[in-house]
Amino acid sequence: MEPLENEQRRSAIARFLDCYETGELRPDPMPLPYDPVPAIHTAVWRLQLFSEAMVDGELRELTNLMNQWKGALRRWHAWIEVLDDLSDEDRWGMEWEFVEPLAFMCMFQPSAARDRFIFVATNALHQIRLARDPAAKDELLGDPKPPKFRKHYPSRWQKEEQLKTMAEAWPSGTTFMEALAKLDDDTYEELTSDFRNRASHAIAPRFSVGITSIVVRERVQWTDLEKQPDGTYETVSVPGKMTTQYGYGGTSPLGMRDAWEANLAQFESAKLCFLAYVALLREAVAAMPQRPEEQADEQTQAGKV
Repeated sequence: MEPLENEQRRSAIARFLDCYETGELRPDPMPLPYDPVPAIHTAVWRLQLFSEAMVDGELRELTNLMNQWKGALRRWHAWIEVLDDLSDEDRWGMEWEFVEPLAFMCMFQPSAARDRFIFVATNALHQIRLARDPAAKDELLGDPKPPKFRKHYPSRWQKEEQLKTMAEAWPSGTTFMEALAKLDDDTYEELTSDFRNRASHAIAPRFSVGITSIVVRERVQWTDLEKQPDGTYETVSVPGKMTTQYGYGGTSPLGMRDAWEANLAQFESAKLCFLAYVALLREAVAAMPQRPEEQADEQTQAGKV
């Protein structure tokens, strides 16, 4: 059975639109800029057609995804303001139907954004290295190696180490890597009860109401009672021995506004990371060989079409 009637939906949507159009919502509505590194189109690349299209296209897609996250956060904020004026029962129905899909999408973005930045920056800096050094090999971590010819999927940590080595060649690289480290960090994981990881691989915390994973299974150190000289008993660990323990625990629900605030803070960190990446890319591309002015102007115009 649906939790809401159509009249309730109409009323909620009307209030949402009013708040979305007139409310003071966060983050600010200004989208991140497109084509912030025009020198991409004037540089000389080793594989001109492919490298230029890769670096430019992935920067644009990164911008699109950041702006999409921003828009979802603003809509989530508007719904939170609407929900605050409703009774618990009505609010839970509205959350289930209208708000949780937005929240779920946003909660995945910090982790996804960190991986995207690694992917996009690695590709760009690698292509820049190839253009500046004729002797550089076109090889990256994870490429298949003979004789197996099987692709290897490195961990995030391994990919970040590779990217760090590339970024350190530029003064702005350190700022970028520091900004990257603030995405999907331990603080966000703790504030959201590891929502993204649990939603992907187990059972995520609920929003607003309801406890998940009530029974907890874990492997713990084996203990025993040891008699003391005074006749009392003390619990002591038994070295090298483990046991399986079951108990009642559970994961409490996330407050909808608390989750939004934590996610908003991550978006602001991602925005700073985006700006740091743009600064790094500008610096690195500026050091590349440049095409003749007339040809570069033509290519820049073509890139805007």
